[in-house]
Amino acid sequence: MLENRGIRGERIFLGSAAVAFAVFMQFGMKAQAAELPQVSSQDTFLMHQSVSDNSVWDVIPDGGDADSGQPDNGGTENGGDVQEPDGEDTEDPVVPEIPDVLADPAVTVEPEVPDAVPEPVQVVDSNQLQTLNYTDGILTDWQQIMDGLRTLSPDVLSNADAGSKSLVLQLQNVTDIPAGIGECLSADGSGYTKYLHCNIGYGASLVFSGASDNSGFQGVSNASVTVDSEKRGKKSMAVTVRFASHEDMGTVASLHVNLPQCSKGTKVSVYAETVSMDADGNVTVGENACIGNTKADENGNVEVLIQSTANYMFVYKAAKE
Repeated sequence: MLENRGIRGERIFLGSAAVAFAVFMQFGMKAQAAELPQVSSQDTFLMHQSVSDNSVWDVIPDGGDADSGQPDNGGTENGGDVQEPDGEDTEDPVVPEIPDVLADPAVTVEPEVPDAVPEPVQVVDSNQLQTLNYTDGILTDWQQIMDGLRTLSPDVLSNADAGSKSLVLQLQNVTDIPAGIGECLSADGSGYTKYLHCNIGYGASLVFSGASDNSGFQGVSNASVTVDSEKRGKKSMAVTVRFASHEDMGTVASLHVNLPQCSKGTKVSVYAETVSMDADGNVTVGENACIGNTKADENGNVEVLIQSTANYMFVYKAAKE
């Protein structure tokens, strides 16, 4: 009986001791953990290396990685900024979006072509000497015109006749003509005959031909003219072309005149002042003399060959208005 009591007492003591130990483990350990002394990061790291991963002493050093046990360069479990080594960027590189039109191999993207800069427009005074049918710009002085004559071709004339062997360079506002054009009109082996058509005003023009011998051409210092028309009787009309001065040109030129009230095929009589010059250069103007007859074309134009600038009269039967 006593033996049984002794055994029961021993069991009660052991049970009480177990309860006391459990209470100590629950509360005593918490207090002990709360009163742990402060340790340095290095000591903490060494402690972490020396104990089991399941131990309550498993303290993670500041900046450490709980899984690897290695420092994580300042990362925090609560979402702190992760710092990468110098020269590296933690953000993913930004990949530009590819437009659909480029992603589709069947679509061809034409390169953007800048707008063409318009060429400046050549502005020429309407009263200035100038070419009328030269395509490589408007020639406005005699040096340019003579250079153009030397290299004249169908490609540089806006109204060239492909089937014709004649090349006509047209000018307007002509008041003088240099002697140098004679050489520029000479044949150049191209097979074309060159002409220089000079509009001198009031429907009158002087035309020089490369088919003529222009070696003696002396030029025209004053090609200005006035044109007058008057009725002669009931049916006749007289048109007079007066040059500002009388000069021997030294070559043959064609004088073209547009006659008012002159229909196609009309017979036209041409009169010219007789002009003589003495050894000292003095000019004597005589009476008008008939130098020939011609016929008008469909536009009422006539032409006559002349060798000097003088006064010329064209007499014809006027058409009804």
